Amino acid sequence: MILESMILKAVFLISLSSLTFEILLTRVFSISQWNHLSFMVISIALFGFAASGTFLSILGSRKKGWETKLSSGNPLTILVILYCTGAIASFIVMNRIPLDYFRLPLEPVQVLYLLTVYIILSLPFFIAGLIMAVAYSFMPEKTGLVYFASMAGSACGALISWILLPFFGEGKLIIFSSLIPLIIVFFTRTESLQADNLSGRIKKVLPATCLAIALIAVIFLSPAGDSITEVKPSSYKALSQLLQFPDTYIAETSTSIRGRIDTVKSPYIHFAPGLSLNFQGSLPDQHAVFRDGDNQLVLYDMFKQNEQFARFTIPYAGYLLVPDPKNMLLILCGGGAGIPCSIASGAGKITIIEQNPQTARIVRNHYKIPVINQNPRAFLAQSNERFQIIHVENWGTSLPGSAALTQEYPFTIDAFKQYLSHLTKQGVLIISRKLLLPPSDSIRLWASAYEGLRELGIKNPEYHIVIMRNWGTFTMIVSAQPLQDTSIIEKFARARNFDLVYTHDISPDMPNRFNIFDKPYHFLEIRRLEQAYKSGTEKAYYKNYFLDVAPQSDNRPFPSRFLKWSGLKNLYKTTGSRPYSIIMSGEIVVAVVFIEAVLVALLLLIIPLIAFLKNNNKPSINNIIYFISVGAGFMFVELYFIKEYTLIFGDPVISFTIVITGILVFSGIGGLCSQRITHRALNYCLVIFIITLLLIFIGLDTIIHKMLRLSYPYQLVISFMLLMPPGFIMGLPFPLGMRYLLKTPVQRAYAWTANGCASVLATIASVQIALSIGIPSIMACAVLAYLVSFLCISCAKK
Repeated sequence: MILESMILKAVFLISLSSLTFEILLTRVFSISQWNHLSFMVISIALFGFAASGTFLSILGSRKKGWETKLSSGNPLTILVILYCTGAIASFIVMNRIPLDYFRLPLEPVQVLYLLTVYIILSLPFFIAGLIMAVAYSFMPEKTGLVYFASMAGSACGALISWILLPFFGEGKLIIFSSLIPLIIVFFTRTESLQADNLSGRIKKVLPATCLAIALIAVIFLSPAGDSITEVKPSSYKALSQLLQFPDTYIAETSTSIRGRIDTVKSPYIHFAPGLSLNFQGSLPDQHAVFRDGDNQLVLYDMFKQNEQFARFTIPYAGYLLVPDPKNMLLILCGGGAGIPCSIASGAGKITIIEQNPQTARIVRNHYKIPVINQNPRAFLAQSNERFQIIHVENWGTSLPGSAALTQEYPFTIDAFKQYLSHLTKQGVLIISRKLLLPPSDSIRLWASAYEGLRELGIKNPEYHIVIMRNWGTFTMIVSAQPLQDTSIIEKFARARNFDLVYTHDISPDMPNRFNIFDKPYHFLEIRRLEQAYKSGTEKAYYKNYFLDVAPQSDNRPFPSRFLKWSGLKNLYKTTGSRPYSIIMSGEIVVAVVFIEAVLVALLLLIIPLIAFLKNNNKPSINNIIYFISVGAGFMFVELYFIKEYTLIFGDPVISFTIVITGILVFSGIGGLCSQRITHRALNYCLVIFIITLLLIFIGLDTIIHKMLRLSYPYQLVISFMLLMPPGFIMGLPFPLGMRYLLKTPVQRAYAWTANGCASVLATIASVQIALSIGIPSIMACAVLAYLVSFLCISCAKK
């Protein structure tokens, strides 16, 4: 009993530490690389777990009783020490390797760097997986307790990341959390009952080794270790480029689970997107705020005499349509030029929405203007206020294509309907974005506005939309009333040397007058799309265009994703036959990682079956498929909730933390209760679960849109309540299968591998499913996966 208690404590602590390590590595990749590479951490972690099962399967075919030997006190302590050492060392080595994903086509050495990072980061998860797999094999009759310890530890790991990250930062918290499992050493010394095969000298060395690791880690945690633990942003990000200028420095840094916020002072910041070349004055002094090294938000030192520049920017055209606005709403998603525009317009009341709390505090302190820290979609759902101007500023990342996997909701058809519903009768919506070639973002935004207007019952949406551009930016203006007379806009564009892209009565000579391309590409494509809508052939247009520019709903909110696989060849030619621009797309990364994952999974699954396992040790095909489907189904459900909850909380990281914590806690409780459930009840549990998932699939979308109207505490409570039924039942199939379907330790180790491989593939596949089909399709895949597991159980009984 004492040894079993020690094993459960080890599983709890290792699960806590490994999930914290996984979350923090995701944050590290978000800063040092790009967001679309950070999901690779999940595949690294799960493959590490899966590889541990393969290793134990091979070991079990050659050596009997391995689970008893590895689960005894001192071997378990050695594994814990190896994990702690490996986690700290792998982070430090990874942080020093000059990995540059975008140089892969040019520098073969980058392949070696990527492989090295993949291997060294998987080692800690491999060791953690060994400890968990050994626990399942050593205590087959208590798989529910092992499962509970694992889930509870992981849930605590998610909370630790949220709570401690502001105090440590990513690097130092990795070091700190890696030390947590060393606590088990004290339990080993006082509770171990068995005389291991290890020599007495080794037993004495173990505590000294732990102490040495702790002392080295303390050095890393001190200011002396800052140079080793500091996570530097990618050299392609705006922050890294700005810091190369003289007299430029980071004045303030704050870190949280939402991201790292750096405030930078520099005399070389001159940010005025959409500024006319006719402007002869000087720009105000500026400093910038960066999130994870990019997504720049600029703060201006505004005075009456230097606000003139705002009147020479493209977005200001929308303000001319509403002279002397009394009430306006500014939604910040980077940028910052909207604030000078609103001040220059003389707006009576300016309401600013900034979702990140650290950034909201900085903006509030700088301008002395009230800033609401809230998800913009939730603010609009809860507010009955109407505005004369709604200005949405979102310039995206500094590197086009790097945000293709980013889930955002400001430009869906549902969002446009919300914006328009909060305008006064004479109100206007202003949206500013980077101008992309080939035309993509401008087409989708025009179509989203058009369909949003049409769904609100407006007969001639084209009369409500205006688009103008310069070299690198464009602004779309959507009015609540038809713009019968566009002379104000035309005069403004002519005086400022801006090109009109779209008005309902635009003449062919207006586009491409001042900022000249080979052809007026954007005008031509939007005009083609307008004609397609009028003739009812818009679906054919979207099908034939070589990019995915169809307007998106809240079920598929990826505004920076334009890749269409059928149009890949045309895109390659359009971008000058340069593979570099294609590789930057996050969707290409997903495809490459998925292919790699399939090959590795096959390797991990096939080698034990063909080369090492004896026939009497092989689990049946039914059992293998059962654990594959359970592993895939678990991840599909988890990722479905993460993506759905992002609409409520406005931030994928917050959604991730809430869902992971809830699912792990409730599934852990389910695992604990599985100790009292017989094998006959497994079929009934799966049937109930499939029905539960179908109900969620049908009704969750409606519930979430209603939850937007509630205050934040109520959103949290209801979110956890919705996770309770599926989370609890999700905790039953795996431990029950481990206990009742498998007979030997080798089979349980192999089931651990199958479950881990399926989890990896489901995680990667869900990204592509959400991008291509929509988020609800992920839940459909979960239902299918658990249906397969039900069929496996039914066939096994026959």
